[in-house]
Amino acid sequence: MVNVMSNKEKISALMDGESVDLSLISEVEHEKDAQQTWQNYHLIGDVMRGDAKQGADWDIASKVALALEDEPAHSSNVRPMLEEQPTPATVKKALPQWLTQFGQVAVAACVSFAVIVGVQQYGGSVDGNASQAPETLPVLQTIPIAGSAEPVSLTRDSVRTKSESAKISAKDEQLAEQRRRINTVLQDYELQLRLNHSETSSDVETEIK
Repeated sequence: MVNVMSNKEKISALMDGESVDLSLISEVEHEKDAQQTWQNYHLIGDVMRGDAKQGADWDIASKVALALEDEPAHSSNVRPMLEEQPTPATVKKALPQWLTQFGQVAVAACVSFAVIVGVQQYGGSVDGNASQAPETLPVLQTIPIAGSAEPVSLTRDSVRTKSESAKISAKDEQLAEQRRRINTVLQDYELQLRLNHSETSSDVETEIK
């Protein structure tokens, strides 16, 4: 350490012209440390006189890199952090229970609404086709004993009664089919709720254990 300080003082004196040491000049020519000290002293002088270049290359990056290479490891158990995609089970556990039940109720309501609208549209198209059909009354030609032919027609009221009864029976069947579908959807939804509740309970018990 003393030799280093003395060499720096000699180099400073050599730069100021106070002393001329041939051995020191030879040392500056051949040793990197002496050359670096010579360069630093000249740079300090240029900066103090205002002669330093504005875009001077300080080469700070290489020095920092070398210093980091020589820096000892502070922790030997460093593990790289890898981002993992959450699994469906993890996401399901993270969601609150009321939000899961709300989503299930919304799905069941949408399915029920679609079934009801479809059945109503189907029933309306059937009723419209039946109402648009021309009402034809059959006419029976009968020949009585007297020999004269007289046309005999069925009454309009009797035919209308049969048509209305047929429409009512068809509509009852459609309503019954609609009820059956809605009951099936609701039963399926109730089963899904029970299964989800049982899975949630088992997950909670597993986490508690």
